[in-house]
Amino acid sequence: MVDIRRSRAAGRPPDSGGRAPSGLRRATIFSLSEDETFALGQTIGRGLKGGELLLLEGELGLGKTVLVKGIADGLGIDADEVTSPSYTLVHEYEGGRCAMFHVDLYRLDAIEELGSLGLEEIMAAGGVIVVEWGDKLPGGLRRGATTIQFRDMGEGSRQIEILPTGPAPPRVESDA
Repeated sequence: MVDIRRSRAAGRPPDSGGRAPSGLRRATIFSLSEDETFALGQTIGRGLKGGELLLLEGELGLGKTVLVKGIADGLGIDADEVTSPSYTLVHEYEGGRCAMFHVDLYRLDAIEELGSLGLEEIMAAGGVIVVEWGDKLPGGLRRGATTIQFRDMGEGSRQIEILPTGPAPPRVESDA
């Protein structure tokens, strides 16, 4: 389990009382092992209801896929089925409370390639969407997302920062 003594709330909370639509709060967590990162993912997954967009950012080998496995487990999806979608780019997992779409943009060379992934259709499907290398996602598709940033702290320690943005702003219809 993630040791809460190594966690702390951070920064200014969003307008939604500090919670994103998924219930995630802005926080900084220090993980010392894959087991702790997996446990954090489980905690995150248990709070998700579907329709959330999670953007994972950080260098190779910092535990992004381990976190995704934990999120899957927290959703009731078999974590052993979760693999990095580096070559297929999108994996869909079912069998839990809601579907989970695991997207990996690491090998994406150009923004034009995003159209072939069907991300807008995936977002409309209502499942949980977890995007590794989420910083490659264009701003228009990032609205309402929670960003989870990974930083190497040395000696096997990872800083994992959860940055919810709150709900996407409502659309305003124009008379023009």
